[in-house]
Amino acid sequence: MRKNLEYTLVSPSWAEKLAQFFNALVVNKDDLYFHPHPLNGEMAKKIATHEGDDLYFLQIKDNEIAGYAMLRGWDEGYSIPSLGIVIHPNFRNQGLSIEFMEFLHNQARAKGATKVRLKVYSNNAWARHLYENSGYSFTNEENGQIIGYYEL
Repeated sequence: MRKNLEYTLVSPSWAEKLAQFFNALVVNKDDLYFHPHPLNGEMAKKIATHEGDDLYFLQIKDNEIAGYAMLRGWDEGYSIPSLGIVIHPNFRNQGLSIEFMEFLHNQARAKGATKVRLKVYSNNAWARHLYENSGYSFTNEENGQIIGYYEL
């Protein structure tokens, strides 16, 4: 991993920057493809104070949020967590998503997961390419999205 990248759980000290990050996604219309929850300040505060088994991470580069990701489903009792990941528009095309995916897989494995799942729109070619190159196998479709699994 790169020296200038850090990974941290979302905490209250990051809530305001996370709200700004979410706003940048909405302005860029990334919420058309990435919408696991509302992308607003209220949700940023809720995630920053989350207590439970689900994990919400930030990828930090030069003290700015470059990426946001989650491994969730454990709070609802699922044994296979769902992965969600997004990179800030200003930090794209730097290979950060690949490193973030590796980090997330390691975190899921450390928590005892044997698989990770995700959903992606079939017309989201960039994301599909990332997931396929990361080793995901796609099976079913659910609400217009295809479901991928990664064996840890």
